[in-house]
Amino acid sequence: MNNKVINFLDCPKTKLGKFFSVFLLILIYLTVVLVIVQERFSESYLIYKDEISFIENFILFIFAAELIARLVFVKDKFKYVFSFYGVVDILAVVPGMLAFILPIPLDSAWLRVFRIFRITRVLKMLSKKQGNGIIGKIMPYVAIAVGYKGVLIIFEGYDWWPKIENMNTAVSVIGFSLAVLLGTKMSVTNNRIFQIEDAVCRVVGSMRDMQSIEAIRPAMKKWSILLYKTLKHPQIDKGEAVDKMRSETDSFEVVLESNGVGGPNTAGFHRDVSFLLHRVLAKTPAVYDGFLRIVITLYILVLIFIVPGIGGLVLTVLMVYVLGGMYFLIEDMDNPLSYEEDSFIDVRLDALEFFNK
Repeated sequence: MNNKVINFLDCPKTKLGKFFSVFLLILIYLTVVLVIVQERFSESYLIYKDEISFIENFILFIFAAELIARLVFVKDKFKYVFSFYGVVDILAVVPGMLAFILPIPLDSAWLRVFRIFRITRVLKMLSKKQGNGIIGKIMPYVAIAVGYKGVLIIFEGYDWWPKIENMNTAVSVIGFSLAVLLGTKMSVTNNRIFQIEDAVCRVVGSMRDMQSIEAIRPAMKKWSILLYKTLKHPQIDKGEAVDKMRSETDSFEVVLESNGVGGPNTAGFHRDVSFLLHRVLAKTPAVYDGFLRIVITLYILVLIFIVPGIGGLVLTVLMVYVLGGMYFLIEDMDNPLSYEEDSFIDVRLDALEFFNK
């Protein structure tokens, strides 16, 4: 029972669990919206104060119920209470509950500060399994960016908030540089996909020329099937599979030589196989990829800070979706032989599949 409740809250798999997770996310954003109304639109807040107070109390009740459920059903209560998210959950709920007991106005400034802590819960989305497709991967980041931009909109109304101007040139130059970085990686990964597909077709062509020799057909069939399995092998230990494939290729060469098969055809065959196995393990250097992630993150953070108001919120959504989506798409292209369920673009192995039938 304990595990079911915690899994329902943290790793929802049922429709009800997913609905509740989205419902909590909406309440988190609604909290930010209500604080924005209180801080930036005080006249409207005074007009609808009773309605807003009701909504705030409802949100507080939901999060309090969730906190109680966690405290009751979590196995290691001490670990949860002193964990990062445990502290966030407590700070977002307990002060509001105390306000019902102590003579503290529910719209006091310090309570609004603690309500803002709820936005940190959006970070949990990154630790959960992301959905399939570009949207499924990018939405947690969009949610986080939107949430924190909403918090900044609150601060932008204060006189002490810095007004950053004359950044257009710098932002444009960085944006262009970022486009070059993304474009370069996309070009390299796209070429790799075509190179692998071309090498597969050349290898299959060589085998078709050699299959007229009946004595080598069984060994060729075995080798061809193993090549297909190697290309389809999971990425996590594909290096071991490639090493095994290289050894099998050496053994297959012995069979070819013992049956008098050689010359330019087999030379081209081995060259193409070596090239194919080399490209299978190729990947963008980690330094380049890490630098690209840092630049994208910093660029989006700068835009979040320097573009104020609702316009900044819209720009935040667009930038995170476009840049994040491009990054995930190109990153998937950098693993063209993963063949996982959430993979977007894979190398086509039709020629090899048809040959193995």
